[in-house]
Amino acid sequence: MKHLTIVMLLLLSICSSALAEDSGEPEAISASQAITELSNRIGAMLQDYFTQLEELAASQDLVEAIGSGDTNRLDELAAKYQEQLVTSLKVRLYIRDKEREDLKSSPACGYACIAIVRNSYYEDPPAEALLFRSADANLTLARKVEDADGDAIGSIVAQYPFKLLENEIERLNTSGLYTELRQIVQAPITLFSHGDQTIKVGVAQKIIRIPDSKWVIAVWTPGGVTVEEYSAPELPWIYIVLALIVLIAGIAVLVFYHTRYRKQNKPEKKRDKYVEPPSSTARSYDDDYDDSPTVIFGGGARQVDVSRYLKDTDATQLSKKKKKD
Repeated sequence: MKHLTIVMLLLLSICSSALAEDSGEPEAISASQAITELSNRIGAMLQDYFTQLEELAASQDLVEAIGSGDTNRLDELAAKYQEQLVTSLKVRLYIRDKEREDLKSSPACGYACIAIVRNSYYEDPPAEALLFRSADANLTLARKVEDADGDAIGSIVAQYPFKLLENEIERLNTSGLYTELRQIVQAPITLFSHGDQTIKVGVAQKIIRIPDSKWVIAVWTPGGVTVEEYSAPELPWIYIVLALIVLIAGIAVLVFYHTRYRKQNKPEKKRDKYVEPPSSTARSYDDDYDDSPTVIFGGGARQVDVSRYLKDTDATQLSKKKKKD
């Protein structure tokens, strides 16, 4: 019972510490921080991808291959760059005014992809999710390739897994909120959502733009309060902790008493007393003294007077036999 008490005290101490730490930071702040951190993570990921793409776009080998129109060399460079961009699905290189759709490779590069390529000659296009309702869903990034005079002569395109966005959304940890990751084109398109959709009433209480992309994070709160003012209910968390304590305590008590009951009611094994067999030299009576009690010797057994168990005739016969011998 002493050990059980110690275990219970430790569990109560751990749970109390967890509740104290959780109550030390308001839920409204943690929810706001979680959404902001989601935006920052996606933005940092895109910034890293675009930095690598711009470094490749400035490669002298690529500038020369596009300038000379060497398509074979461009194919070689595309395969090489795809290996360098470890997480990319495919890298494509285009000569200006010779862009063509590619619907046979995976992921495909259709009309929307070519539109991004042509847009890259005039500005740095943001990252965009393409074909996201198909098996070829991807994140398309593009940067222009310039000659020595700074004129755009081509473009480099890298396509990344669409699941990268899904992985980031799954890491989102908010309670009681509804969040959407949207792509802003002609009309907002929801790419991913997180939370209870019934909370989505009217316009979002918070919109966070993700840099270098066409994406925003939209957030709704119960009752329409701001995300910063929102405070998730704390009672369910307390109830869960208390329920866990009761469950663990109940299991511990059952195990303790079950073990104790089995120990108390366990039958003791009785060891049989060892009885040494009589010696082959055992004698039925004393050779030296005829009048002595009739005893049996042998094997370390105690002397036992058996004369009272013998009939008078038997004792007479034994005496005669002895004298005769």
